[in-house]
Amino acid sequence: MSKGLVKQNLKWVQKLLPACDGDLGHAKRQLVWLKEKVVFDQRGEEYSSLLDSLSGQEQEQLDFYIDQRVNQHKPLQYILGTQPFCELDIVTRPPILIPRWETEEWTFKVIRLMHQYLDQSRPLRVLDICTGSGCIALALAKHLPKDSTEIIGLDISNKAIDLANHNLNLHKSMIQNSVEFQRKDVFDLDLTNKNINLIISNPPYITHEEYKSLDPDVKEWEDSRALVADDQGTQIHKRIIQIAKDCQPYHHLLPRLFMEMGGTHQINTLKNELNLNGFKDITVWKDLADKDRVIHAS
Repeated sequence: MSKGLVKQNLKWVQKLLPACDGDLGHAKRQLVWLKEKVVFDQRGEEYSSLLDSLSGQEQEQLDFYIDQRVNQHKPLQYILGTQPFCELDIVTRPPILIPRWETEEWTFKVIRLMHQYLDQSRPLRVLDICTGSGCIALALAKHLPKDSTEIIGLDISNKAIDLANHNLNLHKSMIQNSVEFQRKDVFDLDLTNKNINLIISNPPYITHEEYKSLDPDVKEWEDSRALVADDQGTQIHKRIIQIAKDCQPYHHLLPRLFMEMGGTHQINTLKNELNLNGFKDITVWKDLADKDRVIHAS
């Protein structure tokens, strides 16, 4: 690498530092990913030593992406256009919620649990409420045994359903189970006589007060409907619980409901609502950061 390019790389890293909380290592990694994006966009080639020699046009494109990242607070995943999730490259577009590592972690956990109780003679019918990009539904469809599961993903946003269907089409060769996506408002949803066995959801759970202090990367780009809920972040959870009581049990050891939540402060409210609606075996899972992340019940 020439001295001139070394100096230019240092300038790019320094520009990225504010978007990386001053973490030099993180800024260097983001620069590599942005370079990969530029090279692929311009040449249709994967990452290689070609990154050491960007053309003038490619350097301008890289400057543009860095400006988006730093000055416009655009999330890296929206610039790169994809986010890895459960061994799928999920396409990301603003303002649809970007899949997070916390969600990926517990989705794999649910998949492992489902594996234990699936009966090939009858499909497990799953409803993914607030599906967003479709990442959870598609992860289930990829990793569960072939033709063992039927999954319907719902979202109130037409843009979300369009993106989820796009991700479905992109990953069709990897999908082993039936998936369809539908636009639906959870407050208009009724499962009576629908023969759904299980609901899984990453609903909005941020409180209005918490929303005020979110980073601009989130607040200025992602749909607030996918982030914020009334009743201290539990309004949508409560509605899902009311719907889920009509789920038909598939196996007595397999919970009927899994929901991501915002933390310890929401547990008692959600437990009370679950108890009121006849649920039992209420359990909370922590994530790898030791934060209360998922509540599930039978």
